[in-house]
Amino acid sequence: MNFDNRFLEKAEVKAIELLEKLKILAPPIPIKEIVTQLGLHLISYDLGDEVSGILVIENDKGTIGFNPKNSKVRQRFTIAHELGHYLLHKHASSEVFVDKDFIVKYRSAKQYSFAEIKQEQEANLFAAAILMPKELIKAELSKKDYNDLSETDFIAAMAKIFDVSIPAMTYRIANSNFYF
Repeated sequence: MNFDNRFLEKAEVKAIELLEKLKILAPPIPIKEIVTQLGLHLISYDLGDEVSGILVIENDKGTIGFNPKNSKVRQRFTIAHELGHYLLHKHASSEVFVDKDFIVKYRSAKQYSFAEIKQEQEANLFAAAILMPKELIKAELSKKDYNDLSETDFIAAMAKIFDVSIPAMTYRIANSNFYF
């Protein structure tokens, strides 16, 4: 499927605007506090082995459920992802967003529509942008000399600072065109 990625910019901008509005200037981003500050309910709920998060919207009020069986960094990404759905898609036709783990979702026999794929990509980019803002990554790079670290060690150090998974940080750095 080939489509225009300009729609993804909206997710990045929305994340930056939210961080600026809330005056969050340093990692790790307090995603649970952001969700509650915005008036959403946040609950830990056993969603089984294949579901990492859920967003339920009733009367414009959102409830984000996250799976306590997942690692802390996975929970943080899931919460940010569901917040992305709420901020970007709450007026979409669906009032419930159920997010299976990425690999499970794309291995399933269900055919996803262009709109569903677009929404998932936007929510993923929002989550990456809010948890790993480009400007905060650049600021961290200016604080310390990372030249002596291998790429693997550098990414692990950044993941720890931003409290995200190593794969999430790897994708964020790779997709942000940073030069070191």
